[in-house]
Amino acid sequence: MLASFTTNAEGAQEADILPVSSLYNNQTWLNLLHHEPGLFGSESLINSADFFLSPDGKNDAAAELRATLKAFKSDPQTQCRFPARKMWLEQQLPDIEFPVAECDDYEAYMEAFAAESVSLIYASGYLGNPASMYGHLLLKFNNSQNHEFLDNTFNYGARVPDGENKFVYIFQGITGGYSGQFANQKYHHQNLTYNESELRDLWEYRLRLSQNKVNFLLAHLWELENSNMTYYFFTENCAYQLAKLLEMVTDVQLIAEGKLWVMPFDIVMMLNKPEAKTFVDDVIYHGSRQEQLYQRFSQLENEEKITVASVIDAPLQDVEKQFNDQSTVSALRIIDTLYDYYAYINVKNDGLSDAQTTKLKKLLSLRFRYPAEKTEWKVDKKTPPHKAQNTAMFQASPIYNDAFGEGLELRFRANYYDLLNVNAARIENSALNTFDLTLLYTKEEERVRLREFTLIDIVNLNLSQTGLPEDSELAWGISAGYKPTALDCIDCSNTYFEGFVGKSWETADNFVNYFALAGEVQFNSLKDIEFFSGPEIGGVLTIAPYWVSSIKLGGYFNLNKNWQYDNHLRWEQRFFEHQAFDVRTSVRYDQGFEYAVNLSIYW
Repeated sequence: MLASFTTNAEGAQEADILPVSSLYNNQTWLNLLHHEPGLFGSESLINSADFFLSPDGKNDAAAELRATLKAFKSDPQTQCRFPARKMWLEQQLPDIEFPVAECDDYEAYMEAFAAESVSLIYASGYLGNPASMYGHLLLKFNNSQNHEFLDNTFNYGARVPDGENKFVYIFQGITGGYSGQFANQKYHHQNLTYNESELRDLWEYRLRLSQNKVNFLLAHLWELENSNMTYYFFTENCAYQLAKLLEMVTDVQLIAEGKLWVMPFDIVMMLNKPEAKTFVDDVIYHGSRQEQLYQRFSQLENEEKITVASVIDAPLQDVEKQFNDQSTVSALRIIDTLYDYYAYINVKNDGLSDAQTTKLKKLLSLRFRYPAEKTEWKVDKKTPPHKAQNTAMFQASPIYNDAFGEGLELRFRANYYDLLNVNAARIENSALNTFDLTLLYTKEEERVRLREFTLIDIVNLNLSQTGLPEDSELAWGISAGYKPTALDCIDCSNTYFEGFVGKSWETADNFVNYFALAGEVQFNSLKDIEFFSGPEIGGVLTIAPYWVSSIKLGGYFNLNKNWQYDNHLRWEQRFFEHQAFDVRTSVRYDQGFEYAVNLSIYW
């Protein structure tokens, strides 16, 4: 027996914890307290005093264990506040007997959920919001008796004041200026937020857990209600907190080693490693409203696509004429696609115009004239996110430069992906790189120096897949960091901020192009600032899954030097299709040519 109870002089029962010296170090107990190792022992991430029964519980897991055992005996209602602790203690101490407690609120909570299984939901990245660029995770508790929209979810996030400035949000999120909290909402709310409002795809990883483990998760989430933790954007975020919850019921590590940050994508990758994959029962794709439009439009015949565009452009009185020569099957396919189109435009533009609303009603009236039969659509099998390349990269590149000869570049990119990566389930034709560091060694100098550091680099070509009116956005990109002002020198890097805005299109299958106006500001010092601007064209060609090429060609005028003009070129290719490595080649020109072979490793 690991613990016993004695009666003190006042007749109160207290725990004799001496035989339990190893129990408080049990990883599940530490997880229940959210204790993390520190320089001077462990400390809980939870800041709410009412989460602890011992005044020292935040910093002393043994004291909290003693206090919990004592409270469960002397004050049975505390069992209702900490049902997961009770479940675990009864499992660890089978001979223990706690007084019976009536926990009506907790029982009502468990009955309302009636969960039979748990799913981890991964929401793809959303470049329109700094908080959502790297994706998001939440837990869904499934009940087969409900429509899935009525299932309950738990979501962890920062408590951000309404209307908070985005730059303030980024600073506060990185430095721990917000408190984080778990929140329970119905799945239809999450679907509305991610699938509909932000047009993000959702990937559901349904987990294979016993009913006891499902109940244990719910019990601990009950304990966490109204408990606050400090939120950190790159570490103690939604991915970290949900991984810790799932580690309690899988006994598998879900936080990747060797990384100083935690990303939602990394948890999905860890969940699909051999040691954890047995817990994944199924992977279910929930496409966004935009993706549903694209999938259906792509299945239309050419004449049907022309009719969809004609209906959108036609005056209201001519809408019906567009269907005169259509078969019933084609008419239904066209109307269904138009429903999706107007639903997408409604979300994209925060509402439909009066003319669009009237036309949609006209289509609804027209639909009632056809038989009440369901339109058949193919369901394309999408590649799930865990098939993409890993996010951290180390790259070694032998180079040859016209100006200084041979050299070696060593590059480390903390995350996330570029235009050439294997990017399953990420935003198509986009890039999101942060904390990208390049060191250069040259034979000429025989030393290593910092050549380039990219703080952030975002590209979104926003290719329209239908060509329909309003299904288009501007192609854009922004980048900031430290880089060479030209390639014909070794020690000439400056701080910079650059960007472009333009238009993209697809000229052939798997060849996406863009034309844009680009601008750049270079800072050598606050008194030495140079401005550049000029046209830029580029594109991404997918020759095969294992061979992708990107090119960027531009000209720029130096606005500080009487509009002095020069060109720049960057042509890169990626070979192989593997999650852990690839081989690339690059040719660059900027007042000098540079050639490189890039050997990349991802983890």
